[in-house]
This record gives sequence, C-alpha cells and structure tokens, in this order.
Amino acid sequence: MSDRTYLGEHLWVGELGHIFIILSFVAALFSVFAYYKSTVSVGSAASETWKIMGRYGFITHGFTLFGLMGLLFYAMYHHMYEYSYVFDHVSDDLPLKYILSAFWEGQEGSFMLWMFWHVILGFILITKAGKFEMPVMFTIALAEAIIMTMILGIHIPWGDTFIKIGSNPTTLLRHLNDAPIFANADYLSLIKGRGLNPLLQNYWMTIHPPTLFLGFASTIVPFAFAFGGLWQNEHKEWLKEALPWTLFSAGILGTGILMGSLWAYVALSFGGYWAWDPVENASLVPWITLVAGIHMHLISRNTGYATRSVYFFYLISFLLILYSTFLTRSGVLGDTSAHAFTEMGLEWQLIILIGIFLISSLSLLAYRYKSIDQPKNEEAIPSREFWMFIGGLVLLFSALLITASTSLPVFNKIMTWFDPTFEGRVISEPVSHYNKYQLWIGVFVAMLSSFSIFLRYGAVNWDQAKKTILRNNAVYLVSALVLTGLSSLWLEYYSWQYILLSYTGMYGVIANADYLVRKAKGNLRLGASALAHMGFALMLVGILASGLNQKFISTNPFVFKGLFTDDDLKKYVQLIKGKPLYSQGYYITYESDTLVDRERRYAINFKKLSDSMEILDEMTLYPNAVYANDFSKIAAYNPDTKHYFQKDIFTCVVGVPPAVESAENARKIEDTLTYKEYKLLPGDTLKAGKYVLKTGNITYQPQHPEYVKSPHDAGVGITFEMQSLEDSTVYTQEAAMGMQGALLYTYPASFEEAGIRIKLDENFMDAYFTPENELTYQEYTFRNGQSTTIDDINILLTGFQRNPKHPSYEAKEGDIALSANLVIRKGDALEKATPIYIIRDNQPMSIKYYSAIYGVHIRFSNIDPESETFTFTIARENRKIQPLGVKIASNVPRSDYIILQATIFPGINLFWVGTILMMMALFLAAWRRHVVS
Repeated sequence: MSDRTYLGEHLWVGELGHIFIILSFVAALFSVFAYYKSTVSVGSAASETWKIMGRYGFITHGFTLFGLMGLLFYAMYHHMYEYSYVFDHVSDDLPLKYILSAFWEGQEGSFMLWMFWHVILGFILITKAGKFEMPVMFTIALAEAIIMTMILGIHIPWGDTFIKIGSNPTTLLRHLNDAPIFANADYLSLIKGRGLNPLLQNYWMTIHPPTLFLGFASTIVPFAFAFGGLWQNEHKEWLKEALPWTLFSAGILGTGILMGSLWAYVALSFGGYWAWDPVENASLVPWITLVAGIHMHLISRNTGYATRSVYFFYLISFLLILYSTFLTRSGVLGDTSAHAFTEMGLEWQLIILIGIFLISSLSLLAYRYKSIDQPKNEEAIPSREFWMFIGGLVLLFSALLITASTSLPVFNKIMTWFDPTFEGRVISEPVSHYNKYQLWIGVFVAMLSSFSIFLRYGAVNWDQAKKTILRNNAVYLVSALVLTGLSSLWLEYYSWQYILLSYTGMYGVIANADYLVRKAKGNLRLGASALAHMGFALMLVGILASGLNQKFISTNPFVFKGLFTDDDLKKYVQLIKGKPLYSQGYYITYESDTLVDRERRYAINFKKLSDSMEILDEMTLYPNAVYANDFSKIAAYNPDTKHYFQKDIFTCVVGVPPAVESAENARKIEDTLTYKEYKLLPGDTLKAGKYVLKTGNITYQPQHPEYVKSPHDAGVGITFEMQSLEDSTVYTQEAAMGMQGALLYTYPASFEEAGIRIKLDENFMDAYFTPENELTYQEYTFRNGQSTTIDDINILLTGFQRNPKHPSYEAKEGDIALSANLVIRKGDALEKATPIYIIRDNQPMSIKYYSAIYGVHIRFSNIDPESETFTFTIARENRKIQPLGVKIASNVPRSDYIILQATIFPGINLFWVGTILMMMALFLAAWRRHVVS
C-alpha cells in the first residue's frame, strides 16, 4: 500500500522536514569548508571571500534548523501521530504549556535544542569575534555538522546490511513499526499518542533543559577561541575576547545545574537537592574545569603565567561536555542513573564526535605547546597567581575523582568486551563515596580562595602588606572559630572533618565579606571574585546544615517495628486516614486525598507540640501522586515543602496501598475477594462479624468521593452505617452506581476498620431507572408562566433562552435553538430543567432534560407562535421501594493509608543563597568584562 492511500496523514510535514535536515546538514558542511579555507588563507583576498561564504553557509544552516524545529513543533501541536516522535511524546490531553517540554523530552529534540543554542551563539560571534571569527566559526560549524548526523536518519548499505546514521524526528510511525494496525488505511483514527512522561509534566521541565543546554552549548565558545589561538599561533589576543564568553558560560551552565537541583528538591521525590547521580556529575565536572580555567585565564592575563593551563582547561571543558553527552545518551548509564536516555544506536556516532574534537584539539595543543610563551621565573609563593594555580589543580583533582567514579559503567562495559564474565564494580552508596573525597576539596578551595584574594599578582608590595594581611586573617580565623563554636549549638558535627569544613566555610564567608566591604567598595572588578568566593563558602555551610543535620520527623520505631526495615524505620511512617500519629514532636494526620485529572493530592496536617503538648505551629502540606497517562499505575510522587527562614519541612508520599498504586493490583485484589449477596430494604440491619450494618435511604445525588457527576447520565447511592459492637463507634459510607451512556460504573462503600466492602448489584439500576424505549410520554401544553402537576411534582415554565449551550449540542450555521426554563418542585425542594428545541434544515429536533432525582424525562417538542403555547412531552419513571441487591465482602485489605517521608532541612537557604551568589558573581564579571572590552 502506497503512502497516499492512508487517510489523514500529513506527508508534506515529513517531506519538508527531510529537506530541512539535508539542507541544514549540507549547509553546515559547506560552512565548515568555507571557514577552513578562510582560516588557512588568512591575509589574502580569498580569505575574506571564503569568510563571507562561510557566513552564508552557517546562516542557511541556522534558519533551516529553525524551520525543522518549527515544523516538528507544528506537528506536535496538531497531534500528527503518524510521526513517531509526535506519537512518543504528545497526547490529546497534554496541556499546551508542556508541548515545549515534550519537544525536548526525546533525544532528537534535545539534540536540536543543543544545536539551536550553537546557532544563536554563532550568529552573535559572526559579528563579535573579530579576527578570530574564522577559526571560531569553523569549530562551531564543525560541531553542528557532526551533531546534525544524529538526526539524519539515513541508512548506508554495508555488505548485506545497512548502517543507520542518526534518527530522523520526522520519520513516520508505520516506517518504524510493522504492526497489523497499519493494514488499516484509517489507522490514525485508532491510535492516540503516548504523551509526556507524567514525571516531566512540570514547569521545571519547561525552563531547566533550555538553560542547561545553553550552558552545554556555550562551552564551545571558549573551546573555539582556544582552538583558534592554537591554530593561528596567537596566544594572547584571544584571551581578551574569550574571557566574557567563558564567564557567561560558567554562569549559565552553573545556573542550569542549580535549576536541576531546585527541580529535584521542590518537585521530585529525591528528598534532597543533590544525589551524586552520574548524570548530575556529568554536568558538574565540565563546570568545575571551566571555573578552574577562568582562574588560569586571570593568571595569564595579569602575569603571563599559566597560558598553557588555560588552553588545557578550556579544551577539556568542552570535551567533558561531549563525554557527558556520550554517558547520558549511549545507554551506558541506563542501570545507574534515573536521568539517562535509553540507547538509540548512536553510541558510535557519539564516540566519533568526541574523537574528532579530542584528537584535533589536544594534538594541536601538543604541536603548539613549546611556542606558547611562558615566563622563565617561577611564581613567587606569596603571589596571588601561585595560590590560584594551586586552587586550579585542586579543582582539577576534584574533577578527576568525580569522572573516574562516574565512568565505572564505561569501564565495566569495556572490560566485558574482553571478558564476558567480568562483573564490574558499582558504587552502592554514592553520597558517602563522593562526600568523603569532595569534603577535602571544599576545605582547600575555601581556604585558598579566601586567603589568596588579599594577595597581589607578582607578590607586589608583599613586604609592606604582609603584616596587615596576616593580622586580618588571624582575626578572620578567630572569628570563624567563634562562629563554628556557636553553630555547634544549632548543628551537630559528627566528626572533626565536618568541624573543619564548617570552620573553613565560616572563614571564607567572613574574609570575603570583609573584602567586599573594605577593599572592593562597590568596584565590580574587585568585588565579583569575592562575591563568588563568599557564595562558595556559604554553600559549604549550607551543605553541612541541610545535609548533615537533616532530621526525619516521620519516624516512630516503637509503633512500626516489624512493619518496616531498619533503614526505613528511620525515615518513614504509615498514616491511616483520619487517625493522628505522634512522631518526633509532631501530630501528623492524613486528612484526605483528592483525585483531579491524573493527580491524587494528599492533605497532610502537621501540629508542632511543646513539651507541655501545646500547639506551637500548624501547617497542612499537599504532596501528590501522579498517575500514568493511561491511568494504569502511579508514575511519580511529587513532594510539597513548607519554607521557613531557618529551615524547610519536606514531605513526600513514598508508598500507597497496592490497590491504589496500580489498576492491575486492584484487579488482583478484587479477584481474591468473596462477595455474599443480600436483599435489603432501607432501614434493614445485618450482623457482620464484630459489626452491625444498617441500610440507609436511596439518593439520586451520590456523594461518593470517587463519583464524578458531570459525565454520568444517572447515578444512585445508598448510605450504610456500620456500628462496632466493641466500642459503639459508628462509621458511615456510601455505595454508588453511575451510568454514562451504555457504561455502568460501580463505586463500593469501604469500611477500612472492619475490612468490609459493599457493592450494589449490577441489576440495581434497572429497578430505579427505566430505559428510553420503555418510557410512556404524555403531551403537556404550557403558556409562559403556567404550571402543571404530575403525581406529586409541579412543573412551572418560567421563560426561555436563545442559543443555549449543552454538552450534546454543537451549533451549526442556520440553526434555530431555544431552551425552555422549567422549575420542577416537590414540596420545598426544586430543580431547574432546561430541555432544548432545535430547528435545523427545516427539521425539528430536541435534546431531552433528565431529572435523576425525580425520575422525570422532559422533551421540548413544539412551539405554536399563534397561540403562544409550548408543547412538552413528559415521562415519569415508576420507582417502587423494593429489596435492594447488595454484595458484601469481608477481610478486605486496607486502602486508606499512605507511607510518608517528612524531613527537616535546617539552614538549607544558606545553600541556595550561596549558589545563587556564585552565579550572580559570574554574570556580573561577564557583564563587566563585556562592557570594558
């Protein structure tokens, strides 16, 4: 069957998308070639010509990439499920605000986002890079061309098989799946999109990935300037051009990482802001080396030392970004990280990407190494550059430690090629593993950054200033000692290493704060570095306060011994709905839960008590559980946090009853239950074990918490009272049924304490609701304001409404539609009825109004303009009290509890303020360097 025989497909989208991909790839290759020719012929007339051609090539690449992204977004917005990428990431019920999130959820979309930022940066650099435009744009265009291969989606013959290059995001779903459904020409009417992962349906998914990918993309700029400096053998001028870009890159990449931490903390169930996850590490390491490169850059600019180190750090930062891309996209971290993409067969393309830039850049550095000027004299020990260089080495050591541990899955995979029985090694406790080494990094960096800022480059005036510097630092050290001692009244330091880390953090805060006040005095050039260093020191204190001293208030080992494992006893409690639990000075009550769309929201009340049991503070938090798009199971748990100035209280539901967790579990549990059938009249009683059951009256307005009124044609409920024979406690629940078209929904009454569940018999509705074909309608004629009585109800016509709205009525051009306003009254109770009369194409039709409460069916059947009368056909159901069919099961597992984690994070705002200060300082320095340059 050819493409054109399928109904509803928009083939032009895929065809145009394929053209955009090929054109963008070819334009990028042309730009690479043109900029290469311009660079190697610099100084000649041909160089300028090639440069202009390189610009046109890159601009063409950029706009065709934008066109591809716009086209794919258009397909996603219009739910074109014939395309595999749209089918995998979008659904009909996905809110518009998450279409962008869905766009970059997949590998292809994230590659395009990465290239998008390269293009934006490239457009700016074309006008700002000056004499370095050619080598810089050559590097960016080369990266674009290689990354474009990731979305080419072409197959090259290789012997008896094909080599796949990239994954085309505009590939048709039926080209990737050989399923029977595609034998149907109208298959699109039978499928729905899978939709965005519920865990990612969060505003952080909208803002975090673009920021982080801008950070990833921006690291190519210092790399490109360094590559250009090596290529053109000019080792000074590029430093001035690159510094603002590098500061911006460090700032935006750090902001992206910080956003990820905030996302993990406020919206995910991690129970913290950093878990040393391999993907987290993969983004952190390039930032560390980039920051080290900035310090080497400042040394080189001011003294001429460390230029070789600047090259190394800038080159390695971008290479580490490429390596992190390999880690997250090759599938190698699939078993060790919750963030990694699954394998798509791109691992060899990613290795080639890394190899091209690794070999070319480091080979060029080795080739130019001896030509890079380096002062012959060693740095003086009391000089700023000496200690900054030591600090850079410490940061490099930190990066190496993290990279080595994060790369264990890569090492394991390589070893299995040689020895399939090789089991490999994994880090079972990542937090303690990384912390024990990075603690010392924090100590050294805090001390070095805080002390060296008072030194001068070249040790200028050291002899005159050393007494003052040493005296001031002695004051800082003593002050830090005092603050550390005072903080021990608030925080618990479990070992001398933590005391030392706190001490150095306090020292860093005091020293840099004093520098900002007395030395910088508002000077941006002097103040930015002190602000960054103070932020780092404050972050260390915040890590100790919130990480080391976090306290679980959701722990009661006495009550739950034997229910949880020993580890879980320390952090979890089980809450039964409506029953307060005392835990760690709090009364915690699971008050209620509400299901809205796919989100089940839990109301958890906390009362902080004094020693005399007085309420000191009260709050209600609302953690939630999000169901999968098909409602088959809970896909994610999201926390809720109460923020105070000095602490946060973090809450998250970590477990629910099996029947609530998934539809499959609910079916399995239901299948194990044995129901007994009874015939009961309203007011009847029945003994059930240690309880007495009493049947209440019938209602046609069910109040069952799971019953949704609007979609149902009719509903009925019965209230049951269950009284305990042991303590006379009375429990009340409602069992309900509802009809929606031909579908019947049952809502059982669950008495959790008694382990009893009551369902209404499937035939129950037949006794109280008459099918349409069995109703007997009679005509009644009204004038406006008149009423009539039918049995025990009165019906009054009060007026009319033009152009009425009704879920079953879709207005068409030429329609004449009128809604009658009727009032149905029985005693003091009344209900408004709105039957609709429609004339369409000169044919009368009507939309019935049904009153489930009174069992009345009303059709607006005729209008007589001459007599000003209106005819209605009305039928009344015959509802006689008769024995009610109910089914009762005993020994039903409880479904009214949750497992809760509640944690106090003291001093966590110190961490957030510290990290924000660091990013602000980097942006401040970048802005100042840009303005000055």
